[in-house]
Amino acid sequence: MTLDVSERRWWKEAAVYQIYPSSFADHADGGNGTLRGILSKVDYLKDLGIDVLWLSPIYTSPMADMGYDISDYQAIDPRYGTLEDWDALRDAVHARGMKLVMDLVVNHSSNEHAWFRESRSSKTSPKRDWYIWHSGKVNEAGERVPPNNWRSTFGVGSTWEWDEGSGEYYLHTFLKEQPDLNWENPAVRDAVFEMMRWWLDRGADGFRMDVINFISKAEGFPDAPITDPKEIYQPFGNLSINRPRVHDHLKEMYEKVLKDYDCFCVGECPGSEGPDSFALYSEPSRNELQMVFTFHHQCFDRGNGGFGRGWNADWKLSDLKKEWNRWHTELPKRGGWFANYLENHDQPRMITRMACESPENRARSGKLLALLQCSLTGTIYVYQGQELGPVNVPHAWGEEEYKDVESIQLIQGERAYLERVGITGSEADEYMAGVLRDLRQTARDNGRTPVQWDDSKHAGFTAGEPWMRIHEDYPEWNAAAQTKDADSVRSFWKKMLALRTEYPSLVYGKFTPLDEESNDNYCYTREWPETGEKLLVLLNFKRDDGTGGPITIDTAKLGVDTTGARLIASNDNAKEGSGINGPVTLEPWCGRIYLLKEGKNLPN
Repeated sequence: MTLDVSERRWWKEAAVYQIYPSSFADHADGGNGTLRGILSKVDYLKDLGIDVLWLSPIYTSPMADMGYDISDYQAIDPRYGTLEDWDALRDAVHARGMKLVMDLVVNHSSNEHAWFRESRSSKTSPKRDWYIWHSGKVNEAGERVPPNNWRSTFGVGSTWEWDEGSGEYYLHTFLKEQPDLNWENPAVRDAVFEMMRWWLDRGADGFRMDVINFISKAEGFPDAPITDPKEIYQPFGNLSINRPRVHDHLKEMYEKVLKDYDCFCVGECPGSEGPDSFALYSEPSRNELQMVFTFHHQCFDRGNGGFGRGWNADWKLSDLKKEWNRWHTELPKRGGWFANYLENHDQPRMITRMACESPENRARSGKLLALLQCSLTGTIYVYQGQELGPVNVPHAWGEEEYKDVESIQLIQGERAYLERVGITGSEADEYMAGVLRDLRQTARDNGRTPVQWDDSKHAGFTAGEPWMRIHEDYPEWNAAAQTKDADSVRSFWKKMLALRTEYPSLVYGKFTPLDEESNDNYCYTREWPETGEKLLVLLNFKRDDGTGGPITIDTAKLGVDTTGARLIASNDNAKEGSGINGPVTLEPWCGRIYLLKEGKNLPN
């Protein structure tokens, strides 16, 4: 079969690095990351093997939600620098053959955005319909109440906020400082499209689109089903997620903006539907996006299997594998493309979650996760610091160290619940201890501690007082030490990213899971029929009491022909180039990738 070269795309083969600007690098002494700080690390990222830099929001913002509440889409927040600083970063990135992607946050704006200030000025404002307003309802007691029972994504309160000045409620699916834009208004869409063109014409190479599948709401705003009886307000679910009109808006975005640029577009798309639903966003003939982030695999250790911040310590590897196996097999069948990530600014560190953070196992665990992620399907996303093997914040940190608004509101909401139901004393203390235990495992703060560049004061992040506490392990776990160490987690990540360019079946190959019910191993093959190349991946994720244990995998029982197998990557002491002669024993948190069949050369 002849390889269809047209199926190869630079954005499929790219390694994307997400930068959370506040915590990346401060070039001065302000204690907050800056664009000039990012500029100083471009060569570090190029050396790692990164192709695309994605900047989380750097726009002007009151920072109610760390920049995801934008007050001016075409201005840089002074804490990060200036547009001229952005230009310098763009030029440095492009000079190295890399690309620069911006965050697009257009489900909502800040309540301090000029659009919203004008919208709320009066019911007759020309921009009144740029946001979603409602007069509300009157309950049986004659009291004014919100239009429905939808719960804000943060906290446990309503998605509706009463605006005394103009005499109506406005909708905010996140914080009250983040009013939702009305995407049913063509003027809103045109303003967003004009802003996107402005950035692309300035030299941006594309967008990561924040909760882009939230931009359409159910007509009439019906009540959500009661799924949390202890609370007044309920998760809105598909009443504001993945609605059919989202696809209409994205097709229009493509026609009016994206088709004119060779740009990189990935949508963040929460939701509980399966691959059939999410493939629609990235199936090429539909002309919407190139790929989307889904969240199904991020729920494996959450209480009740949900999207909240409760922690389930008794999660099973087989359950997590079922999610990955489903998505890595079904999404490609439906023409979709996968955004392959383990960590981001909204998630805790994966070594803590899925492997072992003990000193004797941490580096090996970090390398095992690199083996895993770099051998799964889709475009690779590395979250800042992930290449260094980071772990969650220390257990000893008190709640005052949690800076994220979601964590703060969750703590406040749980205390309000205890007060509402009259739980006090030791019972209340025990309850809140459980809340804080869960946050240590699941909070967004875990991924937002500043990057540890070296062993100097404040880990080389800043010469000033950092906005968030530095993890205490920075004297040992830092980029300077790992860059010099050929056996470090970072050096292993560099090798694995290079391996994806050497073996294209890691990008384009069919994913076939093996031994799916095992709770000890994760095994699968990657095969690209067009070239004949085939790889076997064997990973030891045995947890036992949390410290792991050795396992033996009989590849013959997996139904894989390993005649002529050749080892191409591992995080143990196995000799590269060695074969498989009988069962394979893997030490705790170890994995290997074998080449089973050579592939023919690709056409130019």
